[in-house]
Amino acid sequence: TMKAVLALLSCLVASTVSAPKNDLTCSICVDVVTDIDNFLTSDTTEQEIVEFVEQICSALGAILPDLEATCKALVESQLPAIIEGLVEGNLNPQEVCNSILACP
Repeated sequence: TMKAVLALLSCLVASTVSAPKNDLTCSICVDVVTDIDNFLTSDTTEQEIVEFVEQICSALGAILPDLEATCKALVESQLPAIIEGLVEGNLNPQEVCNSILACP
């Protein structure tokens, strides 16, 4: 549920705020891609996925304003590749984030 996602993201952000940018971007990517992966298992349209991810990015922005822009930029530029990796490539979230160069 969204509340669980927000709680998880809050803990993630609190624990990674002091981390280097690449590690933070990687952590955010893995968490967001995991949420997308879970969301994809239901019968969803790409527009529903975009709206879902925008809610996640907004929630991140409420915690740390810089994260919202980072999250949205990552999603907007990489969402098709993320979905393709999860669905067609059967990759796990870490592998997807590696493939889109979000992780060092």
